Amino acid sequence: MALSPNNPSIRQQVAQLGRGLSASAALAQWLAAIERENGRLNALLCVATETCRQQASAIDQLAARFPEGLGPLAGIPISVKDLIDTSFLPTTYGHGRFREHVPERTAVCVARLQRAHALIIGKAHLHEFAFGVTNENPHFGPARNPRDLSRITGGSSGGSAASVAGGLAQASVGTDTGGSVRIPAALTGCVGFKPSYGLIPTDGVLPLAPTLDHVGALANSVEDAAIVTAVMAGLDPDSWLSPAPPAGRLRAAVVPGLVKRFASPEVSAWFEGLIHLLQSRGTIDIAGSIELDADEIARHQANILGAEAYATHRAWLVDHKDAYGEDVRERLEEGARVDTASYAESLRFRARFRHFIRDMFAQYDCILLPVTPIPATRMGENSVWIHGEERAVRPLLTRFTNPWNLSGAPAISIPAGQVSGLPMGLQIVGKPGGDARLLRIARRIEADIASHLP
Repeated sequence: MALSPNNPSIRQQVAQLGRGLSASAALAQWLAAIERENGRLNALLCVATETCRQQASAIDQLAARFPEGLGPLAGIPISVKDLIDTSFLPTTYGHGRFREHVPERTAVCVARLQRAHALIIGKAHLHEFAFGVTNENPHFGPARNPRDLSRITGGSSGGSAASVAGGLAQASVGTDTGGSVRIPAALTGCVGFKPSYGLIPTDGVLPLAPTLDHVGALANSVEDAAIVTAVMAGLDPDSWLSPAPPAGRLRAAVVPGLVKRFASPEVSAWFEGLIHLLQSRGTIDIAGSIELDADEIARHQANILGAEAYATHRAWLVDHKDAYGEDVRERLEEGARVDTASYAESLRFRARFRHFIRDMFAQYDCILLPVTPIPATRMGENSVWIHGEERAVRPLLTRFTNPWNLSGAPAISIPAGQVSGLPMGLQIVGKPGGDARLLRIARRIEADIASHLP
């Protein structure tokens, strides 16, 4: 009997291997799905077919001889955002000039997945150099949303989200500097987890803005995302999964001013209904509200992101300016205009903001808000109208996510229904450093939502 890509969880699939089921046969099904679907989704830029076949065969041999030796990800196909170095596959960073680039070393986070016996099935599409939120890439074309091929996946980890939501991988590794794991997860209908800043090493990950960059996981469930994250962090997955989700009503905070100002009326109504559902189920009490200065947060986030991204790309930008896509080039040029005084001011603001957010969790278990103010837009749609005001899509999509990169707090997107027939994600934010507790909270909320929404 073979494993099936339709099996519900990583732990169940690995447990089946321990009972003599076949990783090789399961891999064949995943590869068939990639062959069938990747042409229309454009989720994976390359596929490690032969390497995975060899590794799956070795896993089957180990399962037959010594099943206790199987790693927690044995036989699980995981895609890796093509910003992250792999010595066994090309790493393009989302740019055409790196099509044949094969790094000398594999990133630490990927090496840890391999040691857990994961199958790195391919490299996932991304926005050029991870500097964007639509995944419309001038070098490789757009990644396409499995829920509606005419719409964006979100980004910059759009290929990661499309590979999971489209059934091409059980999980994926992404990066998140302003929302790049959570936004595409929300827009495609999968789970996306950005852990606390620094939990997962970024060694071997091309930086965008090093003090904002996070490595994260995308998966079909909170549990699966937790396992992948724990492995990449060098932790025991069982230590994150064994405690039961917290009982009793969770003390939740909301951010009403932010949602009212930026969310579309349809998204606001969806979010209000979701909060009502969770209250009526006895899952949460809205214990208070937080007011955030959205303009200040966006300004300081943009200063840090722009200055650090320009520093990363400065030398290459001088010699290869015309090789960049227009949107990325313009954003790098904006970053060049951030002076030292402005950057220093933004770092001071971030330090104060981190203290503010940490202090909030003396009162609350979690903060709840949408991941995005709107559902997935159509490709090429650069602006939308909200409350009679035209808003640019790119900065709008990050309004609810970038505060948590600035603060370094863990945040997760879980599927939570639809708006206009398109997936929406609920964002749950936890205390910085409290990743395991946040994941337990998210598992409880995930179960309650799944039992009451179509």
